[in-house]
Amino acid sequence: MSLKIEESLSYDDVLLKPKYSEVSSRSHVDTSIKINDLIFNHPIIPANMKTVSGKAMAKLICKSGGLAILHRFMPVEEQLSIVKEMYEKYPDASKHVGVSVGVKDEDKKNILKFIEAGVRIFCIDIAHGDSKACIKMIQNIKSIKFPPVDTLVIAGNVATGDAAHRLWQAGADVVKVGVGPGSLCTTRVETGNGVAQLSAVAEVHQARKYYINQHPNEKKYIVADGGIKAAGDCVKALCFSDMVMVGNMFSGTDETPGEILRINGVACKEYVGSSTHISTHIDGVAALVPTKSSAKDVLDKLLQGIKSGCSYQGCNSVNELQNAPVFVKITSAGLKESHPHDVMVIK
Repeated sequence: MSLKIEESLSYDDVLLKPKYSEVSSRSHVDTSIKINDLIFNHPIIPANMKTVSGKAMAKLICKSGGLAILHRFMPVEEQLSIVKEMYEKYPDASKHVGVSVGVKDEDKKNILKFIEAGVRIFCIDIAHGDSKACIKMIQNIKSIKFPPVDTLVIAGNVATGDAAHRLWQAGADVVKVGVGPGSLCTTRVETGNGVAQLSAVAEVHQARKYYINQHPNEKKYIVADGGIKAAGDCVKALCFSDMVMVGNMFSGTDETPGEILRINGVACKEYVGSSTHISTHIDGVAALVPTKSSAKDVLDKLLQGIKSGCSYQGCNSVNELQNAPVFVKITSAGLKESHPHDVMVIK
């Protein structure tokens, strides 16, 4: 038996080659994204993790015109209470705030409760999305005809083009890509499975071209989930995806759930992986992160970097990043050169 080894690249392994630009100012770059009939002002989604996306984060992202997805590790009554309050207080909130569900029979019952409450955006959130259980849950949501509702189904997580194809074929509108790239995730080291994130998203992007060629009347979308350490990673991800899910950078902000702890005089908050409630910690660890200011500051910084990245690519909109981007592979020396070096950073 011969051993075939494919190359797998992460965001740090590459840089985008700058292109000729006629963008006069990054402020002119359009960051809006259209997913089916939903329009979002920007492509950043705070990760639907229990220490990132609760009520306060959902409110902030809703106000920004983005997409917020509540995590599923809270009682269903709490999720229902949050969405009902937001849908009553904020115009169009149902088009900007969704919920997460699993693949158990209980989740099927909860989905009906969510739909009755006005929810139309669902994220099937499991570690291994390329599974029979995930496909059946997609089909279950899409088969609901009463009350009549046009649902947006996000499903994942996956790391290959074939997996994405199966979920799209089952009826998913969006696939979430990322197996093991998150800062808390231990899936790759504990299970030996995964694909470096840039390669995973690029492969799914290519699979979408093939799928759309076969189904020209359908529209399918991609969310790159995990591995984001800076705005530049978002720019690279958006060359192959429509939106980007970010966890670590939002962790510890004012809007994240959880109490502030003081460790050796340093204010911290818990940051816990989505599957860390399982005692074995196969898919994630629990950690502490220093507190930050408002998540709005993080969002603003990410969007400024994305706009600048677009201007370096000669793109007037985020969508244009997918028009034939050219990447260069770099060495460890190139990565070091990319960061501030040989100086004492004071700010």
